[in-house]
Amino acid sequence: MNGHKDFYKLLADEEFQNGIIHFDAFDEANKKAFLKRYSIRRDEFIRARTILNGLSFKEKDFSDEELNYLWKRLGIKNSLITLKPKLKTREMISWFSKTAAILFVPLLVASIWFFYRTLQLESFKREKIEQLTTICNTVSAPAGGKTKAVLPDGSEVWLNSGSSIQYPILSKTAYREVKLSGEGFFKIAKNPDKPMLVTTSGIQVKVYGTTFNISAYEDDSYIQAALVEGEISIAKMNEKGNPVKTEYKMKPGEIGKLDKQKSTLTITRADNMEVFMGWVNGKYVFKNTPFKEILKRLERLHNVEFVLEDKTMGDYNFDATFEDQNIDRIMEIFAVSLPMNWRSVNAEQNNDKTYSTKSIIISREKTRELQ
Repeated sequence: MNGHKDFYKLLADEEFQNGIIHFDAFDEANKKAFLKRYSIRRDEFIRARTILNGLSFKEKDFSDEELNYLWKRLGIKNSLITLKPKLKTREMISWFSKTAAILFVPLLVASIWFFYRTLQLESFKREKIEQLTTICNTVSAPAGGKTKAVLPDGSEVWLNSGSSIQYPILSKTAYREVKLSGEGFFKIAKNPDKPMLVTTSGIQVKVYGTTFNISAYEDDSYIQAALVEGEISIAKMNEKGNPVKTEYKMKPGEIGKLDKQKSTLTITRADNMEVFMGWVNGKYVFKNTPFKEILKRLERLHNVEFVLEDKTMGDYNFDATFEDQNIDRIMEIFAVSLPMNWRSVNAEQNNDKTYSTKSIIISREKTRELQ
């Protein structure tokens, strides 16, 4: 039998009670069938018989084995010795078992009630706790803006334009979890026993107490994780949205980059970490970056839409740094280095009272050549 609680549960079974009380009247086959049915051990059988025969208020001549058990329960030493007490002693023990049984009845009933009541409460608590681990809070940054979120464990997350995170109201016992869409800069509170899992559409990052940046916009061709300090491991997600077994550990100053099209994950050193984390303080650094990728980033940051009439201009690489500058000033800076003209088309009000996105049209200036 499986443990203490199952024994008392069995004692409350009416068929088991009748079988124990009338056990001696069974033939050999029925005795074996009874013992097999309930899978009860010898010591449990003796305990049950002692209790339930006492409950029946009938005179009962106990066997030596049963007397040994009762003797031990009374605290008599050498209880394992085969004892043959006189009839008077047997009667006293029989009386004791009856008296103990009378006292045991309300105690047994109360114990069983409290046991099952406790099970119900624990089950209810587990169910509610499990529900809380599946209910998530969502924090989003508006287009053209940034937002800071503080997680329940004290971790801090800065969200870039158009980004969002989801995290459960109550974390699971084994790990903390955040789901990211877009770009986030994380300062994770240290907890060596409970790692943080940051999941995106393509990678999962395991963190114990670290500062890092992840860029995982849906319309980008890559996902990047840049480690500022601490240690993280990074793994690709499979087609079912689960992390693969192979993890890549990263050191501070390294970049993990997933090429979505090729499904390849590479780890490289970064020359300048401000390229990946400067945006938190309003500083945008580009190093040997194609013009079309810069424009895509600026679209998110300033909530505008670029129309590049000459697509070949998008392959021109730039080194550039912008710090708290409006989009018109940025376009003027580009016009110095590129043979381009640009013009703005202001947002218009739609029929549903919303406004369209401001457009900036970039055309090639034919009197100048690309350098």
